[in-house]
Amino acid sequence: MTANGETLKGSRAGEAATPRGRAGVTPEEFREMGRIGAMYYEQGNLTKAQAVFEGLVELDPSSAAAHSALGALLTRRERYDDALPHLDRAVELDPGQIAPYVNRAEIFIKQGRAQEAVENLKKAIALDPREADPAANRA
Repeated sequence: MTANGETLKGSRAGEAATPRGRAGVTPEEFREMGRIGAMYYEQGNLTKAQAVFEGLVELDPSSAAAHSALGALLTRRERYDDALPHLDRAVELDPGQIAPYVNRAEIFIKQGRAQEAVENLKKAIALDPREADPAANRA
């Protein structure tokens, strides 16, 4: 789940080997947890949202959406050094997600890293040239 409401998906390959699989959390339950985290995020209850998103990353470290959601939340809290590794991991796991690029660009702008910000915004826009995704509209 990204903070903008994208659906959380765990990796299917080796699912039983993940903490999520060992805990018996189904993909549907994982997505529902993501929706709850997004609800908290949208309500401005960032402490609860962060607890949910951190739990999702623990349950499935291979979930790009979980890393993206936690990175977005940490960006909103201006915890940039904590956010970037999660946003980077989200991009590594699923380079087709837009939100991590936009959030990285936001961080780079605030850090005065203009060239890196532009590169990330270009990637976000290239992924959604028709601006259908709300995350790309930020770009």
